[in-house]
Amino acid sequence: MRVTQNWDKDRDSEWNAAQVMLARHVDDVSKNSKMIYELRRPIRCVLASDCPFPEALSVIEGNNPGWIFADDLNAPKAALVWAQGIEGFYLVGDTNSTTFLADLNDYIDHVLEPRLHHSGVTWFEVSGGEGWNSAIEETFEKRNLESNQQWVYTLQPIKYKSTMQLEAGGDCELLKVDQHLLADLSASNSEFLLSKLDHFWGSAKAFLKHGLGYVVVCGEEIVSLCCSGFVAGNVHAIDIETEASYRRKGYAEAVAKAFIAECVDRHFQPYWDCMAENVASVQLAEKLGLTKSHAYTLYSFPL
Repeated sequence: MRVTQNWDKDRDSEWNAAQVMLARHVDDVSKNSKMIYELRRPIRCVLASDCPFPEALSVIEGNNPGWIFADDLNAPKAALVWAQGIEGFYLVGDTNSTTFLADLNDYIDHVLEPRLHHSGVTWFEVSGGEGWNSAIEETFEKRNLESNQQWVYTLQPIKYKSTMQLEAGGDCELLKVDQHLLADLSASNSEFLLSKLDHFWGSAKAFLKHGLGYVVVCGEEIVSLCCSGFVAGNVHAIDIETEASYRRKGYAEAVAKAFIAECVDRHFQPYWDCMAENVASVQLAEKLGLTKSHAYTLYSFPL
């Protein structure tokens, strides 16, 4: 939930085409890199042992689409992980992998920047776990580096009642995103949901295998959704969005309550990540009964 955007299939098609077009170029440039290799398959290793980000873990575990660039092909100790759904990077593993860090700027310029530009991405966003902030600031000190605080909210189950009444209100329906809904989806703006699932998960099938979600439908239009954006273990990172003309009507609260209630029933941990300055998101998280777990720094610079 760090970044919420509207996605469409055309953009996802461009994204996939860009990866195919750049594959040979990336492999050629990677040969010149001293200590950075792109992993072509998911790998659970030391990278996952102390990673605090479910978005990165979901890619490492192979649940969500993304890229992994590591310091070793077979036994990586440090890596830069790209989570496609939010178009952001995470540095994980050993902060003392000096050769990896020394090679990172060149790798970004020659490998990642062309790939990202082909996909319409013009900013490089990156976060790291404990100990990574100083390494990020030192590594990118010559770039126009900006930063902001992200707040993470999680659930204390004992404080939450999953038996609450779940309603959308008025002439609207609160519906679970399942195989039946997707098979019979006739909403006039069905792409609002489908493009989300494609971008975060690669396919609706992958979402149904790992995630859960709810939508509010008013008439023939999907007006609000709350879905698993990423899943790592029992943690479900939340992606929530309401169509602009339907905001401030309680629909986001309705879908979020339904999502959290199912998490409680199934012993999942909802994970709500938002900018500290996003007052509306912070207020909704707290209204839902979520508790601030921790904060971290999100860095960014233009490409």
